[in-house]
Amino acid sequence: MFLLLKPETTVLLRERKKVGQNRMLAISQSGENYYYLNWVPSEVGPMVTQYGSIKKELKNPDKIDEHYYEVLEEIFSNVKNGNPICTFSLDSRNVLFSTCYAANNSEEMINWHLKQSRDETLNKIIDYYHYSFNPESGRVLNIGIPKTIRQSFNKNMSLLKSKMNGLSVGIFSAEVGARQWMHAHKHKSYLIWKIGKKKNDELLYIQNGELVSYFSIHRSGKKGKVNWWFGDSVSAESICKDIINVQNNTSKKFSSAEQVYLYTTDGNMKDVKFFHALELENLTLLNPLSVLETTEDEKVHEYNTLPLAETGNSFGGIDV
Repeated sequence: MFLLLKPETTVLLRERKKVGQNRMLAISQSGENYYYLNWVPSEVGPMVTQYGSIKKELKNPDKIDEHYYEVLEEIFSNVKNGNPICTFSLDSRNVLFSTCYAANNSEEMINWHLKQSRDETLNKIIDYYHYSFNPESGRVLNIGIPKTIRQSFNKNMSLLKSKMNGLSVGIFSAEVGARQWMHAHKHKSYLIWKIGKKKNDELLYIQNGELVSYFSIHRSGKKGKVNWWFGDSVSAESICKDIINVQNNTSKKFSSAEQVYLYTTDGNMKDVKFFHALELENLTLLNPLSVLETTEDEKVHEYNTLPLAETGNSFGGIDV
């Protein structure tokens, strides 16, 4: 399967006028935790009607259909939303990533590369999607999603009499949210920064509306290192040094990107609070509830609801 993906910069949802025309349910996965955000279009834009989380362990990988059915059924029961239109964001640990050179995003070159670098057994169990880097690099990011996951959702949506509108992956879904909720695309460059466990973080760097680098860093003491990267390694190294400088209080502003959007899904709030408390002028918490209207007039916990950042693909037109 070939599908070339590019970031989009338009918000269509605000053009809808009546509440309740479509009931949207966004779900994101982080390990055993599943976060959900239910919303409807309204005159003031997307209106959040309910949000929350459940925890469910996948005890038997051979019974993935049953597992996802139980997850979806429990969330559907919680929101009591009839037959919503769903989006789902997968944990990045459930997919495969690679890069290849493909001048002008040539489908022929991408398919040739994948044919050379994978065996037939893998080809039978994985669907590949392709996300273009900035044109100057001549590269694309290949995202491999197990066929069983996609097939499971199709089957379960049918059983639950609902519709799956899009399947995305972790931080890529959060990047859609940054554009749709906070208009990140208005900046010449921006960084999506996902704080991880044991100071191992995941990042996306966007410049001039194009993906430049997807990478991971380890923040250790006065030094840091890039764990892995896809795309431009120079940018990854520069951003890593920038973050360490901020962490060590030798810099009062991020210099490697105009705007930085910060979140976590693993409950590592200590580090999030540390960076947020620095009150850097170009650092923003990536929390949809800080922007979207809600039907319930209640105080939102800005840290505990950060995992909802990865429900962003429900608000955009690009889904893996």
